[in-house]
Order: sequence, then C-alpha cells, then structure tokens
Amino acid sequence: MSFIALIPARKGSTRLKNKNFKLLKGKPLIYYSIKAAQNCKYISETHIFSDSKKINDYAIKLGAINKIQRPKYISLSKTTMHETINYFVNKLNLKKSKFKYLILLQPTSPQRTAKDLDKACEKILKNKKADALVSSYELKNIHPEKIMFSDGKYLFLNTSKKWKKNISCFYRNGPSILIAKIKKIHKKNIYENGKIINFTMKKSKSIDINTLDDFIKLAKNF
Repeated sequence: MSFIALIPARKGSTRLKNKNFKLLKGKPLIYYSIKAAQNCKYISETHIFSDSKKINDYAIKLGAINKIQRPKYISLSKTTMHETINYFVNKLNLKKSKFKYLILLQPTSPQRTAKDLDKACEKILKNKKADALVSSYELKNIHPEKIMFSDGKYLFLNTSKKWKKNISCFYRNGPSILIAKIKKIHKKNIYENGKIINFTMKKSKSIDINTLDDFIKLAKNF
C-alpha cells in the first residue's frame, strides 16, 4: 500500500485538558482515529506520535506503531502542524520509503470513519497530479476569514480574506482528513500550496473538538 497514517497527540492541550482521553461513548477520543485508520483498506501502517507515554502506551495496545518519541520542542502550543509532520517524515526517512502518501488524522475529529478514509484515498489515487487532499464542508451565506475557494478542480487558500462572489467556498474541518504526497512535504507547507483537491464532508460530521463546548455538542449526537 502507498498510505501511512500519522496520529499526532500532544499531552499539553490548553483549551480542553486531557482531551485525547475524554470519554466519548465509553471510549477515549483518540480511540476513534486509531480504529478508523486500522479499518481503512488503503492504510498499511498507523503511527501514534505523542510526547505522552500514557497516550503512546494506549495506542500501542490498540495496535498502533510508535517508532519515535515526540520531542518537547515539537510539542509546544505554537508548534505548527507543518513542523510536526515534517519532523515525523524526516525522522522515519519516509521520502525514501515505500509510502507515497501520508494521511494526517487528528484525534479531534472522531466522526471520521474508515469509509470516509477509503473514499478519500480513492479520490487522490484517481488524481495523479494532486499534491494533497483536504477535507472540508461547503459554506453558504457565511463569510469567515479562513476559507478555501474552489475553481472546480483545485482548492486555494483565501489569503486576501475577501469574499469572492460566484465561486464555491469551503471551510477546512480540522481538517478531519488530510492526505499529502510525502515528497511534497516540508516544514512550511502541507496543504496550503500546490494542487489541492477537495474532499467534501457534511457540516454535521465536521465538528473539530478543541473546547468543552465542542465536545458537549458532539457527544449529544455521536
């Protein structure tokens, strides 16, 4: 298989303490991302990347791989996801491995299923020129700043922060699913430049848990 999954999980969550172990239907939040990856027919390895021994040990018991410890300087609140993924890719020398794509699965998106992952993998496999795939939901009559536009083929970031008329607009839902060509990954770019294809999900399945309110909202309908 050409896909390797990365589940990054910091222990130092600031807005929602110990969020990776918040119980959702009796299971820790991180459980759902691990199981979704393991049940995806395209992912051959699922890696946990955490600065917490508790998180790493739990993930390993579920069958995840933990080859490298996440260092403190890659576990800060200001650490970008670009830096995190780039460090992981370089440490495992993935650019010279059998894997072509890396799938980022953030534990804060437990609604994402193995079927969603299968569909996302199939979509990027069909588009050989795509550098990345990003999940989102379509915006209607809302004008937030952090949006992505679609030209019908690829997504591009709204850097001008201006709303454009007569063009489809999407909001990254975490992203819940990010697939990137490993050879295109570096510490300043994963999914904001290049040929990015869209994977649209329902807004109701796009809750990104960062606060207690997010968790309560999701728990009511999970």
